[in-house]
Amino acid sequence: MKIAPASVIRAAERRLFETGTVDSLTLMDAVIGRLYQRFRYGVPELAGLQPERVVVYAGKGNNAGDAVGLAARLGLPVELRCACDPQELSADTKAQLDRVSAPVSLGVPKPSPRTLILDGLLGSGASGALRAPYRDLVAELNALRAASPSSLCVAIDIPTGLDSDTGEAGPDTVRADVTCPIGCVKPGMLADGVEQYVGRLLPIPLPEVELEPPDLGEMTGVTPWAAAEVADADLIHGWLPRRDQACYKNRAGRVAIVAGSIGMLGAAQLCAEAAMRVGAGLVCLYCLPKVYPLLAVRVAPEVMVRCVDSYAEIDEPHAQALLIGPGLGRPSPSEGEELRRLAEGFSGTVVLDADGLNLAASACWKPQPNWVLTPHPGEMRRLFPSAPAGRCDTVRDYLRQHDTVLLLKGARTIVADRTGLCFNTTGGPYMANGGQGDTLAGAIAGLAAQGMSPWRAAVLGAWGCGQAAAMAWTRLGYPPAVTASLVSRNLPEALACL
Repeated sequence: MKIAPASVIRAAERRLFETGTVDSLTLMDAVIGRLYQRFRYGVPELAGLQPERVVVYAGKGNNAGDAVGLAARLGLPVELRCACDPQELSADTKAQLDRVSAPVSLGVPKPSPRTLILDGLLGSGASGALRAPYRDLVAELNALRAASPSSLCVAIDIPTGLDSDTGEAGPDTVRADVTCPIGCVKPGMLADGVEQYVGRLLPIPLPEVELEPPDLGEMTGVTPWAAAEVADADLIHGWLPRRDQACYKNRAGRVAIVAGSIGMLGAAQLCAEAAMRVGAGLVCLYCLPKVYPLLAVRVAPEVMVRCVDSYAEIDEPHAQALLIGPGLGRPSPSEGEELRRLAEGFSGTVVLDADGLNLAASACWKPQPNWVLTPHPGEMRRLFPSAPAGRCDTVRDYLRQHDTVLLLKGARTIVADRTGLCFNTTGGPYMANGGQGDTLAGAIAGLAAQGMSPWRAAVLGAWGCGQAAAMAWTRLGYPPAVTASLVSRNLPEALACL
């Protein structure tokens, strides 16, 4: 989905209503239908919730109508908390309320498990500090979320209290687990540090309205690219086409991997198996003699493990992707030079991760257009010591100096090259554990080997790993963490969602 300020979507809606072809209630019904479909089928965090009730926090505007209409579709008991007398709700919200067939309660909700909380207090057009009663209702909502186990808070369009253009959040801001931006993603949802309020992004398309190109000056510091967007299922659908019936392993892509060292064998295993699980036809893992007997017995039997006395022996003319770095340790200067020559001489996609990035930083490798760099913030500082404070600014300034594909990990992973930038929408804090980057690097290499461009492979790899993690998190009942091994095992099903 495209990124644009709230003023752009509001202007587009006004133009649509002026034509007289669609009224506001009809458009609201269309949005509610898409919300319901995404809730039931599109997002594992929501599809696996199985809530026992819905608590709707409603303001005076039509944002409340979307929330009430969704509650009506779900057919569950509804508890309604209004910022006004129910008779003062907008006409469209009242129309949605009339469709609620389940019992409706107006009392203060009590904490209980498996509660779906809908934030429909204020939309993206609101700005400034919250005043009563909105401030008090936000505090009540956040307290209910914190005290209700196995529950989720979903913000309709934007979390109440968050500035949609700047991302500024006061102390009275809704803490959502999922935010559903409607029609476009507002730049404030992507600002550094707002993830704790926004949670996962679940964009809701609005094809009825035609957006005019936004003024990039309105999005300074957030999206410095004209081709900025977020990675959702609508964007990446079709990137992995159905295979021909005559497809066989040598036509499904070959990945060469240089990874693993004593004490870090798991990294090599994770990346190799992830490359295999996203569909690469052949995966060949190269290692030195001291590592080979330990590594060969632990990886999946489908992975080929090859021992080389020197990295200079690696010759992969038929591979489409090369991955260097997970668990590699600290190669000697001569080994580092061998790896540099291998990467610079490779014609397919080269993925550098972990110790491969550290080696590139210390030896001043020059990134190439066919490379994908996958640093976390610490590795990014080693690659780019003069990086500015902001994540988007860091990516922009680095790519001004290096023509390559950069994936900057974080709560909202960024993938960019010199032509465009994309924010990932999947995953969550349950991925904060070791091995996730190794799985991601293997997934990117496996996707690139199947003919995908380096940029697309990075975008889809990040989306797929986040989606796989969400599936595991939901099935396990929302534990604190999901291991990288579980993410890898869920990768095939995650890609099947597309």
